[in-house]
Amino acid sequence: MKAINKILLAGLSFAVLTSGCLADLDLKPTDSVDQTVAIKSVSDLNTGVIGVYASFTAGNTQYATSLETDEALMPKENNTGRGVIPYRWQYDPSSAEPGAAWTNYYAVIDRVNRILKIVDNIPATGADADTKKRLKGELLAIRAYCHLELLSYYAVDYDAASLGVPIMLESKISKPKRDQVSKVLDQINADLTAAKDMIPASYAPAARSRVSKLTISAIQARTALLQKNYDAAVTFATEVITARNLATRTQFPNIWLDNDSDLSEVIWKLKRDNGDERMGDAYRDRTGRIIWAPAFKLMDSFDQVNDVRFASYFKNVGSTSAPRWTQIKFVGGQSALVNLADAKLFRVAEMYLIRAEAYAKKATPDITSGAADLNALRTARITGYAPQTFATAQDLITAVLQEKFKELAFESHRYVDLRRNNLPVNRGPKDVDQAMGAVNLDPSQKEYYFPIPSGETLANEIIEQHPKWK
Repeated sequence: MKAINKILLAGLSFAVLTSGCLADLDLKPTDSVDQTVAIKSVSDLNTGVIGVYASFTAGNTQYATSLETDEALMPKENNTGRGVIPYRWQYDPSSAEPGAAWTNYYAVIDRVNRILKIVDNIPATGADADTKKRLKGELLAIRAYCHLELLSYYAVDYDAASLGVPIMLESKISKPKRDQVSKVLDQINADLTAAKDMIPASYAPAARSRVSKLTISAIQARTALLQKNYDAAVTFATEVITARNLATRTQFPNIWLDNDSDLSEVIWKLKRDNGDERMGDAYRDRTGRIIWAPAFKLMDSFDQVNDVRFASYFKNVGSTSAPRWTQIKFVGGQSALVNLADAKLFRVAEMYLIRAEAYAKKATPDITSGAADLNALRTARITGYAPQTFATAQDLITAVLQEKFKELAFESHRYVDLRRNNLPVNRGPKDVDQAMGAVNLDPSQKEYYFPIPSGETLANEIIEQHPKWK
């Protein structure tokens, strides 16, 4: 694959972190050498695993999907041209935004596979043997997560027999084809099952910035929902919900300030420090110019007075008479490092919403249990909320998807949720002044789907482009 072959052709090098505390994920790669030379001990192995975490660029999917869907609008002060092509649905396989996730996730997988190739040969006894086993589990879980993300964005569709994405289990120069969705999901589930047995329940990574056993349950819940295995989705989401509480309304704002003394409902996040990607820059640059504002459709869906999420997600940096709304999820908690925020990959709230949707979609829907999960989340977020009942399973599904639109805004979920449910993108009337007619996008249109990047298809004539993009 081009994304992987570029790394291999550069010398089959492996990023190694050479200084500082090995538990600190803020360390950066400072040297590149053959991993068989660099990794000789469990301590070296841990350093290599830290390098894998550091190689993620989570902002790729959050940015691209927020512009593709109905989460963002283009304000008139955005005279930079940044993001205009995906926002107006004018992209093609050569466009950067829809292809960035493909390149990054396969690069992360390649790093994982190079370490997995040698991990069993690293000498370890006693406590080191336990640590080695846990580190291998982290790598398998990361590989599964990356394959899940790739499948979510680039599969032709999510039917079992449809074309998914290439499964990469070793680092090599190759021209792989797309594997079937069912085969990709089987590999994801196999990696997660193996990883879960390797990571002890007692392992509690600092700042929740590494994969734990609970993280794996969360990934399994998301995978099961995509797979339409609703019983499994309920089971895995319940494992997380039983172990971890929703944030209180007092705790909730601290999630977005990266206050590690109050992690509340965060399950897994990627630590970001000076020198890392600043996800907030994509939405409001450091001069104060708003590049992409939150859609009015999104903001208007909140109880703006009683819902603690509204003030945690959005801010008017203008005046009452001349408002300038910006989303602040990625501003972070360091005034000297504005827009530098940790990437929250999994939160307990998502598990409540996964379980609620799964209850509603089971062969025999459990509307009461699904409604209880939805009402529990809303009660935690909205002062004075009165629990609702739902007459049908479809009514509950509609409400859950609307709640995901609100709760998980700008966290990469909206695009996949619409695709999973075969729903169109419908932008609000106040959000399309500069959209050049990009108002409604349905599954019959090619722009509804992320194409495989042209760099990949040019280098690999075997891989099939999405049929809509042929």
